[in-house]
Amino acid sequence: MKVGVFWRKFRNVELQMKLSGENIYDDAYEEAYQHYQAIKEAGFDAVLIEWKKENPTETLQKVLDEKVDLVFNASSLQEVAFLEALGIPFVGSGIDLVATDKAARKKVVAYHKLPTPNFLVVENPNEIPLHDLKYPLFVKPVRGRGSAGISEENIVESPENLPRVVAKITDKIGQPALVEEFIKGREITVGIIGYKNPEVLPPVEIEYNSVKTNTFEHKMYDNEIIHCPARLSPEEEEKVKSTALQIYKVLNAKDYGRIDMILGDDGIPYFLEINTFAGLTMSRDGTHHGYMGYMAKTRGMSRAEFIGSIVKSAAERYGLS
Repeated sequence: MKVGVFWRKFRNVELQMKLSGENIYDDAYEEAYQHYQAIKEAGFDAVLIEWKKENPTETLQKVLDEKVDLVFNASSLQEVAFLEALGIPFVGSGIDLVATDKAARKKVVAYHKLPTPNFLVVENPNEIPLHDLKYPLFVKPVRGRGSAGISEENIVESPENLPRVVAKITDKIGQPALVEEFIKGREITVGIIGYKNPEVLPPVEIEYNSVKTNTFEHKMYDNEIIHCPARLSPEEEEKVKSTALQIYKVLNAKDYGRIDMILGDDGIPYFLEINTFAGLTMSRDGTHHGYMGYMAKTRGMSRAEFIGSIVKSAAERYGLS
């Protein structure tokens, strides 16, 4: 079986560049190359393919020329829609989940009576809807990734500051703002691999290093204090893992994903978002260290075993040998 590893320029930093107007180091190729190496080590044939969003037919021709059986690392809605429309097998969640934004996912989770902070979506900073959310609030892009647009000012303590922070998202990033109640507690993220019989990896606890939240710089430059496994009691760990697995299933995630939560001071693990394009790198080596990479290491997996198990999950779904 031959695996085509997609990569695209500025995959992890495009939103933050839009916000800041500055050039930011782009590790997209290095990240994809690590995946390519891991897939080769797992015993599969592999080829790197650049996703040309301005000319996807060029990408298609490369896929056909290389006789690719399965695509790995499709990391945007456009790529997933392209692959589904053409019937090309790929690793990861489908358009049914990828096309939804954070607010829609939170609605599904809440419908299934799983805990998530109360929220609203704001499209215009000058027209904040009437609400009864309890301050402090947290503001972020409704389709953000990699903590793009997140700084300490995104924690809003009073109503007079809310329009200004919303405007940072709507005006500079060009997205509606997701405004949710800020839950006091510990940030926990839970990686899951597989589809038919998904496996929950050891949770990561993210401790902040001289900041109040996981800002873009704090996350992308590996300034966090990582605890893996997370510092949880057996009861807390069971509750966190069980809730994460339920969320993974109700959202119909496939092959791999990462559930971000706040374990509140009240002992409840509140769902924040699911990362369908979660970072999988297991070393820095020119890239940001992925949270799921920490989990795989703690689980005792090599990168070939880790990435290989994700590829095998997708292959089984499609009936590929």
